Amino acid sequence: MSEARASIVVDHILHLAGANRPPGKEGFTADNVDYAERILATFRPRGTGASFHYASTTKVTRDDGYGSSKKAGEELVARCGPAAGWATAICRLPNLFGKWCRPHYNSFVATFVEEAAQGQPFSINDPASPVELLNIDDLIDMYLAALAKPEDTGVRYVTNFPTSQTTVGEVSSLIESFRQNHERPELPAVGTGLSKQLNATFLSYLEQTQRVFSLKRFSSETGSFCELFKATQFGQVSALIIEPGASRGNHYHHTKVKNFHLALGQVKLIECDIRGGETLVRTINAGESFWTQPGWVHTLTSTGESSAVLVIWANEIFDQVRPDTFRASN
Repeated sequence: MSEARASIVVDHILHLAGANRPPGKEGFTADNVDYAERILATFRPRGTGASFHYASTTKVTRDDGYGSSKKAGEELVARCGPAAGWATAICRLPNLFGKWCRPHYNSFVATFVEEAAQGQPFSINDPASPVELLNIDDLIDMYLAALAKPEDTGVRYVTNFPTSQTTVGEVSSLIESFRQNHERPELPAVGTGLSKQLNATFLSYLEQTQRVFSLKRFSSETGSFCELFKATQFGQVSALIIEPGASRGNHYHHTKVKNFHLALGQVKLIECDIRGGETLVRTINAGESFWTQPGWVHTLTSTGESSAVLVIWANEIFDQVRPDTFRASN
């Protein structure tokens, strides 16, 4: 390494490179120890607050080529980093997963989601095996936060991460549910936590042609109806198209409620209390929404020159046994 290269001054270094499956045993030392030494010999800190982050592993205690070489890399960085003026952080990372991870290498999650996307069975040795998972996006957030608030010169070991404790079997079950439902309106619970992160990872592995699919549509001379999304925790979202001059509805509900949003067109909304009384008639224009009222008949007539397109949310999934939908008696 030339002296000119050794004088390169930088603010921060994130040393993420490494190997856990090199072609030969000598690759462990070359990639996990020697490369870190070359980086430390090539760059020097710009000043106070410059930081060096070494990506290690929770497997440093293992008596194998990977664990022992990572341990040696830690010792090198802990000795040479602070001596060179770096605020040194050694991050002992658990199992990482997320989009763009390499399958059949160092992430069983990446292997599972690729197998799911390709319609292959999962390669599982022990479903009960416990695993600690860290999403790559959470790790990036931690690194960005560390760069924004540098530590004092010295060495610190980072072992606390926003991880999820689970098992190999639970991960495979979640990914299987994504495989079963990604072309159906039924949605698994994917709003938070590990299920959210695994679902996003699964979708990132789909081929481009797998991302486009058709849902069942119920059509008649008055228009069409299609269930878009449904889940027990939030109900059902549907799309309704009413042809010009046609009417839909003319029914009421007891505890089922709906919210209609008119995306295109114009409709006349006719409502009446099933106990009798005044009939309400109003015009709904594109961009407006309205709630149905329990015990009130609602009928929609498309009054625009083009079809009326509505998005409907209902507080429950349609139940054929107890639909809570009653036709109005004329």
